[in-house]
This record gives sequence, C-alpha cells and structure tokens, in this order.
Amino acid sequence: MPDQQPQLPFRKRLPSSDSESPTPQPVAIPNQVLDRPEQNITIDHDPTKSVLLPHFLSRLREAFLIDSVPSHEEEELVVTQTQIAHDNRLSDSEHARLKSMIDSFPPRHVADFLVSVCIRHGVDTFFYFDQAEIIDEIGQFYTNSSSSLRADPSFICLVLGLFALGSSWTPLDRPIDSPLPYSDNGDLGRVFFRQAKLLIPDVVEKSDLKAIQACFLLGIYLMPLNAAGSSYVYMGMALRKALAFDLHRTPDDEMADAREREIRCRLWWSIYSLERCTTIKLNRPRSVSANIIEIPLPSPLPSLDRDQKFDNIQLQIAYARLILILDGSSDSTSWLSNSSTPADPNKIEAELRSWKKSLPEEFDLDDTDPRDSRYRAIFHLYLNYYYAWIVIGKASLIKRVRTNLQCHLSQSQGTQPDPIDQNVENLSASCTKAAKKLLQLLEKLVQSGNSAQFSFTDFQGCSIATIITFIAGILERDSTFDARVNFGLNCLRQMANGHPAATVGIKFVEALQSISDEAAQKLRQAGTFTDTQEREETRSPSAYKNWVEWLEGQDRPPDPGDLVQGRDTTPGNAPAGRTPSLWPVSITLGEIWDGGVQSGVDASPAVGPPIPLSNEASRSDLIGDDHFSTLYHDDQTFLMGLTGLDVLDFAGYPS
Repeated sequence: MPDQQPQLPFRKRLPSSDSESPTPQPVAIPNQVLDRPEQNITIDHDPTKSVLLPHFLSRLREAFLIDSVPSHEEEELVVTQTQIAHDNRLSDSEHARLKSMIDSFPPRHVADFLVSVCIRHGVDTFFYFDQAEIIDEIGQFYTNSSSSLRADPSFICLVLGLFALGSSWTPLDRPIDSPLPYSDNGDLGRVFFRQAKLLIPDVVEKSDLKAIQACFLLGIYLMPLNAAGSSYVYMGMALRKALAFDLHRTPDDEMADAREREIRCRLWWSIYSLERCTTIKLNRPRSVSANIIEIPLPSPLPSLDRDQKFDNIQLQIAYARLILILDGSSDSTSWLSNSSTPADPNKIEAELRSWKKSLPEEFDLDDTDPRDSRYRAIFHLYLNYYYAWIVIGKASLIKRVRTNLQCHLSQSQGTQPDPIDQNVENLSASCTKAAKKLLQLLEKLVQSGNSAQFSFTDFQGCSIATIITFIAGILERDSTFDARVNFGLNCLRQMANGHPAATVGIKFVEALQSISDEAAQKLRQAGTFTDTQEREETRSPSAYKNWVEWLEGQDRPPDPGDLVQGRDTTPGNAPAGRTPSLWPVSITLGEIWDGGVQSGVDASPAVGPPIPLSNEASRSDLIGDDHFSTLYHDDQTFLMGLTGLDVLDFAGYPS
C-alpha cells in the first residue's frame, strides 16, 4: 500500500516487522515454567488470555522503585485470581444443553461445505478468525469425542454462528441445475441461529477471543434481518467485549508473539470498523471514539497470511482506513444550524481522493474475475467510498434544493434567500455524482452474477443513491434520469424479495419520488426547472446438494414463516462457469449512462449492453412470528435506517 494514509489517533504503535512464528496449536498450548509464580499463569491454555494482574503489580513495584520480587500476599492474590479464572466447570444443565446442540450439528461434509462458503463469500473485508485454526479445531471437534472444545460454549456458539453465516451465502454456490432449499426466500441459517442464541448468556460471561468472535459473527449474520435492532445489539456486545478484553490496546503480555498480536489487531479493527460504519448508516451515536485506539492498523504478516484460505489483508487495511475517513466526515456534518458547509470539507475530500489513489491495482473491479472471492469485497469498498461522498455532500445538496425552492416561493413576497456559496455547489455536485456512480457500481454487481438475496449494505447503498437522485432531480433532470431511478427502484424491489421490512421501505422511497416530482413540477411551472430529458417508453454440485438434503431433513418449525411462496428461478445472466444471479432477470442501464465525473468522484464505465428494465418484482411472503418476533420493535426507525432516509437528517433543517 502506498504511504498516503490518514493521521491515526494512536498513542502507541507496534513495530511492523514480520516475526516468523510457527502456527500455534489451536487447542492445547503447554505452559512454560518460569522463575516467578506470577509469570507462570495462563487461562484455558490460550496465551491471548494471560492474567494481567501480575504485570500490573510488577509495574507498581517498578514505579515505586522497590524490589521486583513479589511479596507473599501478592503471590496469594495472583493464585486466587487464577483459581477464579480457571473455574469454568459447567453445571449439569449446561452440559445437557451443550450435548443437545452438539447432537444437532450437521454431518462433517455439510459442516466443511458451510465453512468453505462462509470463508469464500462471507469474510468480505473483515477478519473473523484465523481460518486455518478454526478449520483445524472443527476437525478436532468432529474426530475427537473427548476434545475440550465440546465443553466450550464460546467455541460451539462461534461455530454455530459460522454455520449460520455460511448458510446465508449458499445461494451463491448453487449450481444451475440444483434444487432450492425449502426456505430459500427466508432465513437459511435460522436452524443454527436458534441454537446459538441459547448460548449467549454463557458467552456473555466468558472472557476470551472466541466469545468476542461469536458475538461478532452473529451480529453480521443478523444484519440482513434487522441491522437496526438485533444486529446492532450483537455488534455492540462484540465491541464491548473487545474493549473489556483490551483488544484496542497494545498487549501487555510480553510473551505474546507477532501472530497473536496481529490476530488481536485484525479482530479489533474489523469489529470497530463495521460497527462504526453501521452506526453512521443508521444515524446512531458513535459508540467508541477512535482516540482511544492504541494499536496500529492491520499489517501483512506472511506467517499468518499464508495459512488463510481467503487472504484479504489488503482489503482489511483499505476498509479500516476508509472508515477512519468516514468517521471524521460524520463529525463535520453537524453544520445545519449555523453553516451550509462542513468545517473542513476540502480536507475530507483530499483524504478520500488519496485513499482511492492508494488502492492496489488489483482492486480494479473491471479487472476482477466475478468468480473471485474478492469481487464482492472490492465492490463493497467502492460502495462505501461513494457513500462517504454522499455523507459529506448530502446537506449541501439539500441546502441547494431548498434555497432554489425558497427563491421560487418567495418571488411573490418580494424577498430573496441568501445566495448559495460555491463550496456548497461543489459538494452538492459531488454528492449527486457519487449517487450516480454508486448505481453504476450496482449494475456491475448484477451483471456479474454476484447479487445477494438480501444484503443490508447493498440495499441501503442502492436506496440512498436512488434517494439522492430524486432530490437532485427536483432541480434538474438529464436524459438518463428516468433510467437511473427506474434501475434503482427495480434493484430495491429485487433485493427486497422475501424481506417484508425492505418491501415497506421501498414504499418510503417511492413516496419521496412523488415528493420530488411534485417539487420539480412547481419549478417547471415557474420556468426555473432544467429538463434535458429525452422521454422514452461452480463449485462441486454435490457439496451444495448435500447441504440442501441435510437442511430439508431438519425438523421444520410449525409456523407460517416457512410457508414461503415459490419464486421464479430463471438463471440471470452470468459469466461462463459462474453461479447464476439470484435475481430472475439481469437489470442494467448499459450505455445510456453519462460517464462524466466531477469533484474527484471517480468511476469506471458500465459494462455490458443495454437490457430492458424488469417489471416490478416485489412479492409478498408469509413471515412467521418466530422469524421476526422482535426484529421490528420500532418499525419506523428501522425503515428509516434501512432506506438511508435518516442519514439525510431532515430534522436538522429549520422549517
């Protein structure tokens, strides 16, 4: 990566040298016998769980210039703490619960398939776990009936979360001639999540990396179902547990090697970055300030990276850097009451341009094989990049639209609003262009066959881009306006298939379309509307089949949530050898896009020939109470976050 990076608020930095270290044994790591008793303490045979009290006592002795040899009282205190930490005995009921869950695990070949799908499609730009280690541990779990992993609630919850997340992505591995699972329009991972959530009380009390990872994976799994509710809570638990485990701080354990430090670092940045990005998109308050972070960004470590089936370290670094910029941009958007421009938009724009220029050449989406596991991850990098431009320009766009409307409405009163600052004009243009490029990006995703059944990130990105297009269209509409908004709405309808809240969310966007048309009509009547429109009317098939057969054999819950209607399974346009798109048709705008770029918002030309837009594709499904029992406790808040409407923060504007 080039050296152009934003200034990071770290108090301390770790050396970036790559210390070669052998792959650690995942279950049992023998303790070393050291000279002093307070050094010879670890918990659960995991060096990342070392007791910190002895180090703290040693520091106190050094600070007060006294003998470094601990007193008898200190040794007793350490022993007592260690005994408490080691008291992990399970009750009979806990043993029975774990055994019941273990008995419900899928056969080994199904488990291996779900793990491979999760790593291939679900890891994206994040670090969930050491892939080689988790694969080895799952192997031990299945082959060794006396493995200590079978008595570890954190591990079992983590694996169930992995299975649930992997299940969500199995449609992307569905061969063309393979059957659809009975709940293809529903929640494919529900059978695993139901078991995992029963372990949450035990996991919350555990203080180890696997407990943190379990909460993180469950939060990610729940994002398509309820990003603003359950997922937000689970993600918050993962962040709080990471803070309690001091993942954001330089490890105090001198015995931790480079691999362990890097694992902690990568896990922290993945949790922090996704949680922060989600809170921005949901217009929620910041959970943690970046100023508390002591550790550096993730960095390549060959001894760790070569063991990963999906090596995405450069994606992790790029995403974390982008979120730091996005985090700063969110601070500069609280300007509505006093000023129409952010405190220093030029700095943020420069950071965004620098970030994009610093990306490796292999992050060019046009040059990435759609069958590559990196495709959707790279797509999400650019989606969030354009989203950042929308965030810093949204208030300026609305200010510009409101000022023009006020000018029209105030003509009869003989008053004129203040003129629009050029900086506002520039930010408004950047915001509009970013929305346009984001829709182009989605077109590439659809054509590549990588469109997901329902993704919060994809849906919210498409929604906010369509909304911005509607708002900008109040003032002017070019020859591509109708095609863009129709494409955006059709994308949303296809994404919302089987998701009731998303279907309702589309109604929000359609309502904004009506408002946009009405406001534009007012300006048209006043002769101030600018209208330049030209109006016109892979993988081994057997692995997937084994997964479907196992899923069909599970006990189906007797609730309406499983009674989903069949859907059109006509394969979409996909490259040769590629799993067909989940959408029944490929919707694209082709060559009608205007490739113009302004204000530093870059984009690549759209791919593929023009294909007619599809008709409305939304369908209604019967969703059971168990499936969405508490998902939409506050429907309007969820829908505002899902569509991106609350990101515009209309409440901040004077009436």
